[in-house]
Amino acid sequence: MSTTPTAAEQNVIHDANGETGYRRDVQGLRAIAVVLVILAHAKIGFFGGGFIGVDVFFVISGFVITGLLLRQPSHEFARNLGIFYARRIRRIMPAATVVLIATVVATYYWLGAYSGVQLDTDVRWASLFSANFHFISLGTNYFTAGLPPSLILHYWSLAVEEQFYFFWPLVVFTIALIVRGRHHRWAVSGALVVIIAASAWWSYHETLINSVTAYYSPFTRFWELAVGALVATIPLAPRVIPAWFRALIGWAAIIVIGWCSVKMTDLGVPGTIMWWPVGATALLIYTGGNDVAYSPSLHLATKPFTWIGDRSYSLYLWHYGWLMIPAAYATTPMSASSRAEQIVGALVCSMLSYDLIENPLRRSTFLNRHPWLSLPILLVCIGSAWLTAWLCQTYWI
Repeated sequence: MSTTPTAAEQNVIHDANGETGYRRDVQGLRAIAVVLVILAHAKIGFFGGGFIGVDVFFVISGFVITGLLLRQPSHEFARNLGIFYARRIRRIMPAATVVLIATVVATYYWLGAYSGVQLDTDVRWASLFSANFHFISLGTNYFTAGLPPSLILHYWSLAVEEQFYFFWPLVVFTIALIVRGRHHRWAVSGALVVIIAASAWWSYHETLINSVTAYYSPFTRFWELAVGALVATIPLAPRVIPAWFRALIGWAAIIVIGWCSVKMTDLGVPGTIMWWPVGATALLIYTGGNDVAYSPSLHLATKPFTWIGDRSYSLYLWHYGWLMIPAAYATTPMSASSRAEQIVGALVCSMLSYDLIENPLRRSTFLNRHPWLSLPILLVCIGSAWLTAWLCQTYWI
């Protein structure tokens, strides 16, 4: 069963540009996001602000997912929701679960039962994509100096995305039932403006009061995904802005992202300061999608960027354990060459994960025809993570 409607179907929702194509430059932008995060976690170079790569991911996710939602048949509410959630489960859960299991086993083996037992509870929350709420309850500071309090701390951002993915399709498909035709896009845009205003204000307010809660909370982060979603609902720049000016805006956005990755600190994060990388990412997507020789989108669409972008999800999952477990195991500070080797190890694991787990499940014709099978896949994934944590905690000596 395909989620893409045929040309003969009526009442089909398109994105703002009538496009159903693949934005290679956006996929290339994923590469920049994941590389920034890895450099920040590896403490290589001057990319202390590379944590903004997560915020770049949020904007991209909002854009891509909303474009997908807007292309679904407007009259099939239950079917749209079922197929969307089924595909998200197959896309996200198996790879995330494999990394959770590998991290638990590696932690018990190299760091011992004490560290493993501490990790077990984190893994259970992460398997339910609620790690962000767990870290809020523990008062975990993402920017605490030294080793991280959890070896799966990076799962907080996956939790925020999945919480948005649960909420936002309900809004889009409900609006589709109420507002038909060309006015649907404007209704969705209006809903996004409300979400952005409310969430951005709460982000500013909560950052002043409780920076830990503000950092992990979906209510302080939804506006970032909603900004990307808003870009998907409006006509892209190529139709209204000259090519040279689009390229100029795009390069300015690249410079802002680069500046933030070097200069941004944890002070006032997320708050209002996140408007810099979020706004720059939105502008880069808005002005992209063209093949002008001097445009940054043309360079982002090249094979090296898109190759990493395709594997960015698996690379994001694997990199943290590869960097943090050796750092906790070692008795001396990690050298740059050691960090490079660990990044290569994470890349190899991400390649295997992408080819052996992500793609086979995502492209399975059988699973596409039987979306209900995603529910047992979900249960098996959750059960496997919990069982591994329990077995290691109970029997590891």
